[in-house]
Amino acid sequence: MPDNDDVLHAIQRMNKLLALVAVKGLEDKEAVLTLVHAGYTQAEIATLLGKKPSAVSMTVLRAKPKKESAAATETAATNGEGE
Repeated sequence: MPDNDDVLHAIQRMNKLLALVAVKGLEDKEAVLTLVHAGYTQAEIATLLGKKPSAVSMTVLRAKPKKESAAATETAATNGEGE
């Protein structure tokens, strides 16, 4: 019977394979964002996709809507913050 380490290793391999299947055929940006939404860390995504962690970070940063920062600034101004 396999020990716990063998079972853990097999599960990790299956998890990696499922992640790669999930993003197969997607553009890099969509693959990164799909894996982020699936709960992978940026370091894990970089390893899975064979990219540098900084490239994954930039993809995530560029994908964030600019409305968030504008809405935060507007909310702060409305609440009298930042004065």
